[in-house]
Amino acid sequence: MIMNRSIEELKIRANKLQKSAASGDVAALKQIRRIHTSGEEVKRKTCLNTLALGLGFSDWTAARDFLSGDASDVQNRGTFWYSPKCTTLLNHWFVDYAEACEFLEKSSSYFLLPYKNQFIVVDTDYLKTLELWESGNGNWQAMGRNAVKGYNTQPWHELIWLRISSLRTV
Repeated sequence: MIMNRSIEELKIRANKLQKSAASGDVAALKQIRRIHTSGEEVKRKTCLNTLALGLGFSDWTAARDFLSGDASDVQNRGTFWYSPKCTTLLNHWFVDYAEACEFLEKSSSYFLLPYKNQFIVVDTDYLKTLELWESGNGNWQAMGRNAVKGYNTQPWHELIWLRISSLRTV
């Protein structure tokens, strides 16, 4: 099922990260060190939490709930749809969802994304930077260019998969 594909991918990555850390891989240990400072054996839970932090979530539970479409706290969606590569792009920020939706309608080249408990309206350059444009355009259109409104729909899960797939290392 597509909605579980992203979560399964992260579990696989967590297993690989755990094995790499256990073998003393410096890059893996450095990645994990943000939340694991003791000399104890690195556990899978630690690796899952590390990956979740890398995706912009507070922990694995928040990431799993959001990515599966089961998030009970729909006000805080983490920073999943953001990348530091996008800081130079012009984005329109909103605290109010209705205002963001109103602004979204000003141009068919705008797209609405959540950011923690706020909203960003971006253009195609932003999606291209996230590698979510060429293969994801049909999904954006199917969601009305709104990742909040499209939450937990098939097109949304496809875009989640594209985003996770585009992140070579988390």
